[in-house]
Amino acid sequence: MNQFNPVPWRKHEDLDRYALERNVPVTIGGKIVIADRVVKTSCPHNCYDTCGERVYIKDEKVIKIEGEPDHPITRGHLCLKGFANVAKINSPDRVKYPLLRVGERGEGKFKRITWEEAMDYMVEKLTQVREKYGSEALTEYCYSGNREHMAKTVAGRFLNLYGASKLVGSFCLLSGAAGSYNTVGTQHTMMPDVWSEKAEVIMIVGRNSSATNPHIYPFLYRAKERGAKLIVVDPYATGLASKADVHLRPRPGTDGAMALGMIHWIIKNNLQDQAFIDQYTFGYEDLKKLVEEWTPEHTEEVTTIPKELLIQAAELFATHKSHLECGYGQQRYSNGHQTQRALACLAAVCGRIGKEDGNYNFIDSMGFPNVGEHAFANTARVTNPAGAEIKATRMINIAAFATAIHEAKDPPIKAVIAYRGGLISQQPNVDYTIEAVKSLDLFVVIEQFMTDDTDYADLVLPGCHYLEQYGVHPSYWHHYLQLQIPVCQPPYECVPDIEIFEELGRRMGYEQYFPKDRTGLDYIRMMIGDECDVDEAVSPRGPMRFSEKWCPRVPYADLKFDTPSGKIELFSNMMRTRGQEFAGDYCPVPHFLEPEESVPGTPELAKKYPINVISQHPAFRTHSQYYNLPWIQEIEGPAKIFINEEDAAKRKIRDGELVRVFNDRGELVNIKACVSRRVKPGVAEMSSGMWVKLGGSINKLTLRSAGGPRDIMSTGGIMYAYHPLLDGNTGGYFNTLIDIQKM
Repeated sequence: MNQFNPVPWRKHEDLDRYALERNVPVTIGGKIVIADRVVKTSCPHNCYDTCGERVYIKDEKVIKIEGEPDHPITRGHLCLKGFANVAKINSPDRVKYPLLRVGERGEGKFKRITWEEAMDYMVEKLTQVREKYGSEALTEYCYSGNREHMAKTVAGRFLNLYGASKLVGSFCLLSGAAGSYNTVGTQHTMMPDVWSEKAEVIMIVGRNSSATNPHIYPFLYRAKERGAKLIVVDPYATGLASKADVHLRPRPGTDGAMALGMIHWIIKNNLQDQAFIDQYTFGYEDLKKLVEEWTPEHTEEVTTIPKELLIQAAELFATHKSHLECGYGQQRYSNGHQTQRALACLAAVCGRIGKEDGNYNFIDSMGFPNVGEHAFANTARVTNPAGAEIKATRMINIAAFATAIHEAKDPPIKAVIAYRGGLISQQPNVDYTIEAVKSLDLFVVIEQFMTDDTDYADLVLPGCHYLEQYGVHPSYWHHYLQLQIPVCQPPYECVPDIEIFEELGRRMGYEQYFPKDRTGLDYIRMMIGDECDVDEAVSPRGPMRFSEKWCPRVPYADLKFDTPSGKIELFSNMMRTRGQEFAGDYCPVPHFLEPEESVPGTPELAKKYPINVISQHPAFRTHSQYYNLPWIQEIEGPAKIFINEEDAAKRKIRDGELVRVFNDRGELVNIKACVSRRVKPGVAEMSSGMWVKLGGSINKLTLRSAGGPRDIMSTGGIMYAYHPLLDGNTGGYFNTLIDIQKM
């Protein structure tokens, strides 16, 4: 595979300097092979664990990947996706050369061109776009295909110099992050090796750890061996839920109502920690008044959780040393910000914040290290180079990206450079997104494989696997950093993302800001070198624990919070103030709102489409990645939908039969029905992320909606002021009703 072709401006460093060992014997397929070197790195795909890895190289080819045994959290274990990177990086299907479209958009017809021709084409088109429409007609599309932060700042350097519209927001976490930030301030998490030794109850909400956080299991087992109880909140019967002492199965989108019902019962029965509330919280009386209506009976009516189970969970949590571990599933709705507020308030009312025997975990600030006044990463040093004139531009919220393309005026969006994210497969309402892409004058895609996006691209550029480039990706769950470094040279004419943007910048006239001898590690030093010893996080050293300044062992232990009141805000002053300036649901107490599309919330629509479909993250894919590998397809099998026995019987659907899944936005055909009790009546589950052209993309059906607090849809996703931790936003993927028919 490793046929190297000259790309004159591509960097070729001596990578042996990163070797942990040289000439290492390793067993491959039952035979001993002498690897040229073994290198430490970590996985930057979008999951909690951020596993440490050891990668074996021979003849500049990855021949084996193992878990890093010295990593304090992941401890030498990898998931299937981690091991699959050997097949992924060596796949014969990789994009090897620049490709120029020769057919219609969507036909997937291209011809091979040289990098010189590709760069000339981009320079010409970007110059034309700027002259015809203005610089803000260009934007990027980028998310978490490779979640590391450094390359995005280098791309931002080019885009800022050009004057492009800025991409902001998130799909998956900022709605809840806003809710959490407006309650406790700066976000921290407590490490599992702390709470697993002392907590008596662990409550996990919105996280299918079986697929997305498997390294939590040894810590959960340790806690359960000591006698700790596990409460799991998930409408779906996951592997994690099977380990629970109490499994609460709310109707999708009602986790916030569940939390309010628990708070009601706790206060009614005087189980709250009143001393903690009086000293460390603000707005208790407002919250107390709000939860009066959330009796067990009313909560059961809204959530469908039996009131006896709700009471059991509330009493268990309130009367023990409890730890609350929150995921992001509850943010796939339009009400996710208020749900996370309610969960944080539940922990506060029980005095379960700031203690090593149980704390409140949502996301660590390392999940967004460039956000806020006290950001760990100084990304502006990269994105806004000294001496350059960087103009203020409009912003495009990624949770409404296709909407922005359709609705942007003065100027319209006419050019998009996409990398590290699937625009067509991952945005809601696929057909609407395809219409948006077809309206562009220029769509450039940097990719490893020919995906849905590349089929609609004007220009496809051969990108690099994460093992072929530098990166910095702190975990948003644990406190250890291991920097990604290139473990081998890129094959064929593949080029690391930062080098593509650097060369484009030089050719667009910004040579002084993109020196040819600067490496990815140099950019990383610019970003975080003031806050940590970068060398300690780079192979052959690492992982490195962050300092207490950034990642305290026991978050909030001093019980001082950087909120306006200096306390935990059950009534949020920041939300009240922000709501006076921007439209949205900035209600300062965490009230419950029905999802934008639901059976009780939209009853007329529910007559046509009575099933609420939700999507878990599959264990063997990271969103759209990996399913194109043959052995992952063999393990995962065809696209399938889980349907409850009652719903299947009404439709005369038997287990294993092929079905049609549909609503007004589209349809999926030949989907395998899995009939079981793993989902509740009225609920179906279909895993997220699959490519559209492989026939199983649930986003053909999902609603274009966004989680709050900020209302971004009314402005078409276009913004001129934005704060990610005050305004939030996620995609409301689970606000989706469907029906199912036998084929």
